[in-house]
Amino acid sequence: MVADAGLITFNVTLLLQIVIFVLMAVVLWKLAWGPIVAGLERRQEKIEAGLRAAEESEKRLAQVTQEVQRLLEDARSQARDIIARAHQEATADADEVRNRGRRDAEAEVQKALADIAAERDRALQELRAQVAALVVEAAARIIGQTIDERTHQRLIEESLDKVTAS
Repeated sequence: MVADAGLITFNVTLLLQIVIFVLMAVVLWKLAWGPIVAGLERRQEKIEAGLRAAEESEKRLAQVTQEVQRLLEDARSQARDIIARAHQEATADADEVRNRGRRDAEAEVQKALADIAAERDRALQELRAQVAALVVEAAARIIGQTIDERTHQRLIEESLDKVTAS
């Protein structure tokens, strides 16, 4: 029997080993390899879903960052506009106060000039009345008699003209 043995001898043991191997392979495929592969596929899907979510999050973060930058630029622009407007209003208010002060000062000067002119006119009238009374009194002393009203008025006007001329 030993002489008949070749490289591969066919016996029942080999056949049983092949059957057991195939059965074990099928059992392992169903019970171990299948669940392991399914678990690996589920894990792969979770990883891919996580990567997609991370990419979407990065895109959303980029969008939000751009939106924040745009909002900040808008806020800065509005702040510049508000500051410029406030500066213009302050300048306008200062000009208005300055102009009102000038107008008030000019009005005070005009009132003072009018008061001075009125006082001067009143003083001149008083002076004319006093001069006229003095002229009449002096003329009456010089002439020694009372002057009639017409002559009296003429003398007053002549005296006033001389006083005004000098």
